[in-house]
Amino acid sequence: MEQTMVVGLIPAPELPADIAVQLAEELSQAFSDYIMDAGDWSIRLYHDPLTGAAENIDQNMRRAAAIKKKEGWDYTVCLTDLPMFSHKDVVLGDVNEDTGVAQVSIPAFGFFPLRKRVKKAIIQMVSELYYKVNGYPESADEGAAASNEGHLLKRRFYFSPIRKTTHPTEREKSDVLFVLRPRFYGRTRLLLGMAYANKPWSIVPAFKSVVAVAFATGAYGLIFPTLWKLSVAYGSIRFVALMLAAIFGMVIWVIFAHNLWEKPSYKSERKLRILYNAATVMTLGVAVMVQYGVLYILFLTAVAFFVPPDLYASVTGLEGKVGFRHYMQLAWLVTSVATVAGAIGSSLEDDSMVRNITYGYRQQQRYKRMEYYGDDIGD
Repeated sequence: MEQTMVVGLIPAPELPADIAVQLAEELSQAFSDYIMDAGDWSIRLYHDPLTGAAENIDQNMRRAAAIKKKEGWDYTVCLTDLPMFSHKDVVLGDVNEDTGVAQVSIPAFGFFPLRKRVKKAIIQMVSELYYKVNGYPESADEGAAASNEGHLLKRRFYFSPIRKTTHPTEREKSDVLFVLRPRFYGRTRLLLGMAYANKPWSIVPAFKSVVAVAFATGAYGLIFPTLWKLSVAYGSIRFVALMLAAIFGMVIWVIFAHNLWEKPSYKSERKLRILYNAATVMTLGVAVMVQYGVLYILFLTAVAFFVPPDLYASVTGLEGKVGFRHYMQLAWLVTSVATVAGAIGSSLEDDSMVRNITYGYRQQQRYKRMEYYGDDIGD
C-alpha cells in the first residue's frame, strides 16, 4: 500500500491565503505528476493569523516547523506577502531540509499570471524536500529532472533568470535558495508584486467623493473661457506635464492626509521601509490614475455634448474646423485642473480602507493580533 504524503500550506492573511485556497484542490494531482514514485498526496490548509507578521523570515520558518510538528505533516510550505532577501538578492523561495519547511515570497512573482507561478514554485519546493530524503530516481526525465534543475520556475520567468543556490553561506539557515537575477530586474519585479499585493483596486471605491468634488470643480471651471483658450494654446508636453503633476500631487496628498508614510521603527529595517513606501506610492499611483481616467471620460462626455463647436472656435479664436481632438484636449486640461483643485479639498470615504493598502498598517494589525493571542511567533 502506497504511503500518502501530507503537505501543509500555511499562508499569510489576504492575498497569500486567497491563492492557497485556489491551489489547494490542484496540488495533489500536480505533485503526483511532477514528483515520481511518491504515491498519493494530501493537502492541508492552516490559516494562522500570526504567520507572516514577522519581517524576519527565520522566525516564520521556526513557527512553521512548530505547526508542522504539531499537525504531523510530512512537509510544509509557507506563503508570505513579505519580501525576502539574501544579502542584496531577491529571494523567491527558500528550503530548510532539516525541518522539512519551505517558504515562498508572493511579491517576488510580480504581476499575474500569479497563481500559475506560485503553483510551480510550491511544486519545486516540495520536490526539493522530497528528493533530498528519498533520492532522485534513475529515470527522472520530466519530474525529478525538472525539479532538480529548477526548470519549473525558469519556465515562468522568461526575462528574469532564477538562480538556485545550495547551502548559500554559514549565515543562511536555508539549505536551498532561489534568487532572482539580475538584481535590478528582480527588485523591479518585487516592487510590482508588492504593489499588486496591496490590491490597488480595493481603494478605488474610496475615491467616489473625490471624483464628485473634482467633477463639480471642473464643471464650474468650464463656464469660464480661460480653460478653453489654454486648451488651444498648450502643446502635448504641457498637457503631459500637467497630468503627471496632478497625479503625483494627489498621491502625495493622500499619503500625508492619511499618514501612510512608513516611518523609522525598531520593528522594521531601513531596506524594508523603503520598499514599503515605494509600494505605497505605486499602489496609490495606480488608484489615482484610475480616478483620473474616470474624470477624463466624464469631462469628455460633458464637453462633447454641451460645448458647441462654433462657440468654442469663437471664444478661443481658433481658425478652421473644430474637431474631436480639440474636445479631447479641453477635457484633458480640465481633468488635470480638477484633480488638483477639487480633490485636495475633499476627503476619502473610508480611512481604514486607504490605510489597509500599506504594508506598514497591515503589519501593525498583525502585531496587535500577536499581542492579543499572547503567542510568540518564534515558538
